[in-house]
Amino acid sequence: MDGTSTVETAASVASVAGWLVPLIILIAIVVVVLIIVNKVRQTTQKYLGMSPSQTMELINKGLKEETTTPKGITALSEMYGPAITRDFPEIGYAGMEVKAKNAIVAILNAIMNKNAESLKASEYTQDLINKVNNRISTLNANNEKEIFNNIKIHRCGIANYQNRSKEATARFEISLQYEYAKVSEEKADSAKPALMQTAYSVTLAYKQDLHEQTTSIVFSSNCPNCGAPIDASAKGKKCPYCGSGITEIADRVWLVNDFNLVK
Repeated sequence: MDGTSTVETAASVASVAGWLVPLIILIAIVVVVLIIVNKVRQTTQKYLGMSPSQTMELINKGLKEETTTPKGITALSEMYGPAITRDFPEIGYAGMEVKAKNAIVAILNAIMNKNAESLKASEYTQDLINKVNNRISTLNANNEKEIFNNIKIHRCGIANYQNRSKEATARFEISLQYEYAKVSEEKADSAKPALMQTAYSVTLAYKQDLHEQTTSIVFSSNCPNCGAPIDASAKGKKCPYCGSGITEIADRVWLVNDFNLVK
């Protein structure tokens, strides 16, 4: 009997231990969580002067503003605008700004549609077209698609301008929004893009020797008066054959050379 009682007692102790230990662990976890919650409440109240719920409300408000408030950009048009218009009067600062804004929309659409061929060599350098092609190749390798819906430009400004003897560059920054998603190709039709505020830089380049990368039509044309072949670098001057003024295709001389996500 004593042996049997001992076995039964041991079994009872083991049974109690079987549910008591997990209970103790659970209670310990609850206590730790309560301590952490209380510590968070004390910390937010001490340093922020608000409760955790108020803090979360503030965070959610900040996240909402992040998706609706346009990004700030560098805009130095008062500094560089007059110089560009002076150096390249045929296109002027306003024309270059339009070119930059049109470019970023075209580039993002080319990425979304996986169609770098839509970026013409008469408007974009081969380096930029290659950059877009590489991004598309990466997406294809991962069976992914980037979606840029409802692109809206908020503001555009020039951030830097340099003009040397045979080349010039103008870097614009553009604040814009779009509905964005990066999903697998299979889910592209059912994707639900989220509103995003971003800023990009777009660099325009003028080089007299860019015809080595692009088509010759960009840097050669004909005199509108006598039809003689002329170099586009002669714009703003006179035809060497008939002496008439030359003001043609200045906008085609400036090519879109690069783009980057700024923020």
